Amino acid sequence: MNELSVFVDESGSFGEVRECPSYYLVTFVFHNQKLCIDHQVAKLENSIKESGFRVEYIHTGPVIRREDCFVHFSIDERRHLLYKMLNFLLACPITHFTVSINRREASDFMTLSKKLKNGIEKEVASHQGFFSGYDRIIVYYDNGQNELSNILKSVFKSRFSNVEFRKAEPQKYRLLQAADFVCSLELLRIKREEKRLSKSEEQFFYKSRELKKVFLDGIDKKRL
Repeated sequence: MNELSVFVDESGSFGEVRECPSYYLVTFVFHNQKLCIDHQVAKLENSIKESGFRVEYIHTGPVIRREDCFVHFSIDERRHLLYKMLNFLLACPITHFTVSINRREASDFMTLSKKLKNGIEKEVASHQGFFSGYDRIIVYYDNGQNELSNILKSVFKSRFSNVEFRKAEPQKYRLLQAADFVCSLELLRIKREEKRLSKSEEQFFYKSRELKKVFLDGIDKKRL
């Protein structure tokens, strides 16, 4: 059976817009299960351990902002973690796309839900040939936001009869962490273009043009 795994992560919320500009992003990472990534996963995990880290989840936002379990790591140690994730993503036979909604155009719950559903439907439809090549599609999401869960089920079930949904914890799936990584970088792409990177983000990507040339150009190589 030709099976496609879809790993989903989001940035933003359906709540009231408290700052402007603001965006809601959803990233989809795709993996053909016939293409084994055990070697890449093992290499990533061994590299993490050999560097002295004891973390199950490379959570990109907290890594950059020095939050949660990453508070005790130096900036260079945290940078090394993101380079490991970038190298992992580039080494894996995966692809991705991201749907982005400007909250200026969707300030309330109903408008955001409609625009997000339409945006996901448009992207899925534009890659219909890609999806039609699989006998089964399994969507992995942590169900962090019920609104997004409902939209995902509505879109995929309306287009595919062979789709299954599974609740998944990012700690157990490196490709969910890859989706978080891509989603975080796509938000940074927007903030960079709008010249409003935070102080912590500018300090983290301190090398000239590193964010654009290394990270953003890097994930673009895997775009579906």
